[in-house]
Amino acid sequence: MRKFFILFGLLLANAVMMLQAETVIINGLYYTLGTTTATLTSDQSSDKSVYKEYITVTIPASVTYSNYTYPVKTIGTSAFEGCSNLQSVTLPASITTINTDAFYGCTKLGSVNLEEGLTTINKRAFYNCNLTSLIIPSTLTSTGENVFSGNPLKTIVWKPVNCSIYTGSYGLFSGSTSAITDFTFGDQVETVPGYLCNGMSKVEEISLPATVTSVGTYAFAACTSLKKLEFPKGIKTLATSVLEGCSALEEVIIPYTVTTINQDAFYNCSNLQAIHNYAIEPQTITERAVNNVNKQTCILYVPIDYIDLYKAKAVWCNFLNIVGVATELQFEEQIVNLSYFNKDGSLLYMDTQTWEVPHAPYIEGFTFEKWEVMAGDLNDGIKLQAVYKADTGTGAPAHYINPANPAQKLIRRGNVYVLQDGKTYSVHGSRVE
Repeated sequence: MRKFFILFGLLLANAVMMLQAETVIINGLYYTLGTTTATLTSDQSSDKSVYKEYITVTIPASVTYSNYTYPVKTIGTSAFEGCSNLQSVTLPASITTINTDAFYGCTKLGSVNLEEGLTTINKRAFYNCNLTSLIIPSTLTSTGENVFSGNPLKTIVWKPVNCSIYTGSYGLFSGSTSAITDFTFGDQVETVPGYLCNGMSKVEEISLPATVTSVGTYAFAACTSLKKLEFPKGIKTLATSVLEGCSALEEVIIPYTVTTINQDAFYNCSNLQAIHNYAIEPQTITERAVNNVNKQTCILYVPIDYIDLYKAKAVWCNFLNIVGVATELQFEEQIVNLSYFNKDGSLLYMDTQTWEVPHAPYIEGFTFEKWEVMAGDLNDGIKLQAVYKADTGTGAPAHYINPANPAQKLIRRGNVYVLQDGKTYSVHGSRVE
């Protein structure tokens, strides 16, 4: 009896496995049915000729078989490979994965929609097709090599918030980059993957949204027609070779948040005419970072109060024209603790809000601690003063004059110092809700 149950169990297991792997044809398309989802698969006919006759294909969001409905989640490996008559494919929003070689060599395929919800496109999925424009959905998180290689692409809208792309010798758009003229980022992108726009030699303008916090290596390298790039203030590091070989680049804007500029960042940017570097403390860079940048003609714009720091900093000091610009207009979001008082001076209530406040001046030997409200209210304007703490080893002088900027004086108040530089610092615009 025990042997019977064991044998019955094995037969049942095999039956379940066969059911899970069953391939069926529904409305002219083949599907492999899993336990709960379906994968659209390659032509299973004996002569492999069914799909090759199709000019347009509309893939449904779900299929029903034996009274069970299966959502279509995947386009299988080599599903339409070599379908040289295929011109248009409509994908449902249910698709999450497009597998390797899915549309490889569909040389007339000029129209395909990639819907929100798609997370993965594997290697060579659209290799050597006829696509001229793409909108890449925000949900995409990973891609393989050569996904869109060999297409006559002209325009691309890149929406992925965070996406890992293949960065080897055969990149995402390898063989297609020289024809691309328009590359636009979606307004929620946080990460620009390395090598993303590498070699897009006809792209003249790129605008990064304020949401971007990371730009990878070689992201815009060899974009030889690109003229200007402004990095958003969420970025802290300019990656290796991020703009290497951008020979038409005239202007680059570096926000005060950038503390690190890596090797070859502006290597061979030979036409660079202006670098706006708003970092309070000059970054430490090597000569290779600005190799072949003409330091005799390229103007380096820096915070006016710290121009002497740049003139004394290695490599930056080699720029002949270092021009100071006002930096009070650089603001960042900070949490501010507020106290509201009655006219008689009694406390009315306390509140915590997020404001856009000035970026505090950098003073060597001291660390900025906080902004204090000196006077005013939300209606008439709020004036601020900067409070610092002395770094270890600085000592505790009653007052301190900044050698880099004699107009800046720190007056000791107990264990902290208050900045007095004759300038007015105030909240920028309305508070951030």
